[in-house]
Formats: sequence, C-alpha cells, structure tokens
Amino acid sequence: MAIETGATRTAGRKRDPAIESRATAAAIEVYAEFGWQGFTFDAVARTSGVGKPAIYRRWDSREALLVDAFDRVSLPTARDLGSLRADLEDYVAQWVDWYHKPHLPQAGSRVLIDGASNAELNRLYSEVLITPRGRAVREVTRRAIARGEVPAGTPPTLLPDIVIGSFSTHWAYTPDKTAQSYFDSIEAYGARLVETIIAGLSHS
Repeated sequence: MAIETGATRTAGRKRDPAIESRATAAAIEVYAEFGWQGFTFDAVARTSGVGKPAIYRRWDSREALLVDAFDRVSLPTARDLGSLRADLEDYVAQWVDWYHKPHLPQAGSRVLIDGASNAELNRLYSEVLITPRGRAVREVTRRAIARGEVPAGTPPTLLPDIVIGSFSTHWAYTPDKTAQSYFDSIEAYGARLVETIIAGLSHS
C-alpha cells in the first residue's frame, strides 16, 4: 500500500511501478546501513539509480518514503487460514523469510529507535504498519479461543510477544548474521517455536 503524501504528480504522465519498487528497495538498504542520519533522498537516488526528481514527485518526506518502503517489503502480517496451527505456521514462516534478509531486521531495529525521537516517523509507522498488523495477529488468538483451541482468557498479545520477541532476540544475539549456519538454522528455529507455542497454549 502506497502512502498518500500530498506530493504532486505531473498531469498526463503514467507512473512507472519499476521506479517505485527500485526506490523503496534502495530505501530499506540505505536505511539499514546508514540509519536516519544517512537516509537521504540523495543516497536513495544513488543506490537505486532513480533520479531524485522522480523520488520527490512520489514522496514528500523521508518519513513517508521509509514507511512506504517497509510496507512494500511485506512486513509480516497474520492471516486467517482456519486453525491455530495453520495461522501460526504461516505467520512464523513470514518472519523466517524476513530474517533471511539481514538488512530487513537491521532496518526494523533502527526504526524503533529513530521513531522515539521523530514524531512523524513514529506516527506513520504506527498507523500504516504496526496498528493494522498488531490487530491482525491478536485475532489469531481470539479465533483460536472461539474454536476452543486455546483456553478462554488467553491474552491476545501473548502470541505476538512470543513470536516477535523470540525472533528479534535470536537475531540480536547471533554473532555473525551473514554466516551460512545462521541461515541454515533459522527455519528450524521457526519450526521449534511453532511447536513450543502450541504446546504451551494448549496446556495453559
């Protein structure tokens, strides 16, 4: 989903989706490597090969560009696949894919820190990404309660706390995030996490 930023568009000119995809992919890479201070339209233009005027036409602020970039790289979101196991396996698999690309969790960890001192970045990130995705993952537990898969009274926030917290901690304490051993282990880690959560919730 693109963000409405108020940037103007040249009359009669059709948007080129390749430009937007190149710019947003480069935005995540630049931000992951250099943080907010090094995240400029100039840097994104150089990395993407997209002209700076084209970037300015599409996004009227660095905050809007960065949040749109996160949205386009498919930050994991929970879906209704009919059972707790299916929902959880799908959600965890999305996080496994996310952590297979080291620049994505690096960028994700940076934005939480930068948002604390940038009200507009925090507002957009929360409205576009965190609020709808948080609502979706809490529904996994609510649906499981309704189906009788987990006990009534199970906190809906428990599942995202465990999944997101587990992956972020595992990533943070992995010394070499480019080692093949890390990539080989992350899928098995996700599978064990699913079994642990299901066993814990079903006996809570």
